[in-house]
Amino acid sequence: MRKILIISMFILSALSTVNAQFFKESDVDIYKKDVAKQAESIVKENLDLTKDQAKIFWPIYNEYHKKTDAVLDEELKVLEDYLMNYYILDDEKAKELVVKSINLKIKRIDLQKEYLSKMAEVLPATVVGKFYQIDNRINLMINQQSTDRIPLVRDQDKN
Repeated sequence: MRKILIISMFILSALSTVNAQFFKESDVDIYKKDVAKQAESIVKENLDLTKDQAKIFWPIYNEYHKKTDAVLDEELKVLEDYLMNYYILDDEKAKELVVKSINLKIKRIDLQKEYLSKMAEVLPATVVGKFYQIDNRINLMINQQSTDRIPLVRDQDKN
């Protein structure tokens, strides 16, 4: 789990600089792939699956990951938009970014519900429950890193 924290810190550090436009999109993709590999590794290490369960679980997980990765792309665009407007952020832009961010959180939760339901149809509840816990822990670690690195909205009266 420590590796995923380090890699997610690199992504967020790179995006949270004032010169975010100079950070190459391909670099972000590389880091995202590393985070994805580490997340998959954490799931493999902590989710004890029989061979039959693994045959069922991994295709569903891979599909889930593709869809959550698409949401992550959208989240990174919102983050980049915020960082690029950090010093000139007005009420209208702030409201737009908050709404987008909330909608993406809802989208992520909806995906999690959808795929946990798919898993629950074909896997034991204990396996699905444990995956849910692992997935949440990974997401919480990544969210904690982003919370620590993303600056709060500036007060408008400060230079």
